[in-house]
Amino acid sequence: MSEHPLPSHKLLGFEVHPGTIEDYLNLIKHGAATQQRFTVLYHNLHSLYSYFTSEKLRSDYENTTVLVDGMPVIWLMKANGVPVTRDHRITYVDFIMPMMELARDEGLKVFHVGQKAEIQQEAMRVIREKVPGVEIAGHDGYFDQSSDSVESQHVIDEMNQFGADIVLVGFGAPKQEAWLSANREKINASSVFACGACMEYVAGAVRTPPRWMGRTGLEWLFRLGENPRRFAFRYLVEPLILAGILGKRWLSERLNRTST
Repeated sequence: MSEHPLPSHKLLGFEVHPGTIEDYLNLIKHGAATQQRFTVLYHNLHSLYSYFTSEKLRSDYENTTVLVDGMPVIWLMKANGVPVTRDHRITYVDFIMPMMELARDEGLKVFHVGQKAEIQQEAMRVIREKVPGVEIAGHDGYFDQSSDSVESQHVIDEMNQFGADIVLVGFGAPKQEAWLSANREKINASSVFACGACMEYVAGAVRTPPRWMGRTGLEWLFRLGENPRRFAFRYLVEPLILAGILGKRWLSERLNRTST
């Protein structure tokens, strides 16, 4: 297997491959040129909480590329000596259109699976309007996503017959990670991305936070204000539990270093 084009950093029990948007665009080009397969997941505070509280999810992250999708993760990495900046935080709100432009310019086909059909269709309409000439197709996320299901195989056959080079899977965590772990070997595309609710933002079904909030790590406050019932536990409770988990890991690593 060829060398991974992005650096890997392991800290406090998790691994990430920080890169800028340009780095991840180059990853797509590298995969298409070499037919090297990449499965790209992401880490933010919510995914880290789920990662440390679910053995199954930890196994789904094995042998994947993990971009950084949260400024608090960047701050955590910097505190642990990893040389990263805010440019190494990638959110799909900022990444999706450059990805579509790359696909068009490089002649790569894109297939999205996830969301309700009407949301997906509106998102693809917006993408085609903003990036004329891009080849994009998709299938909604309302099918049997269980391992080896007939419906899942039908969706995979559809994306393979389309000739997808880039596949975007937006079921939300942890469903998208589990589905990719079970089915990645059947997908011919060189680059597959777990993209969460990306197409809901593109379609305008969910409001996009002001970009300055993303750069300062305050997107969570915007989302909490938009939907407190949905996000209260995620943004007010999960970080406290995660802080305890990471604190114990940091202390354990520090004690191990001093005892050797």
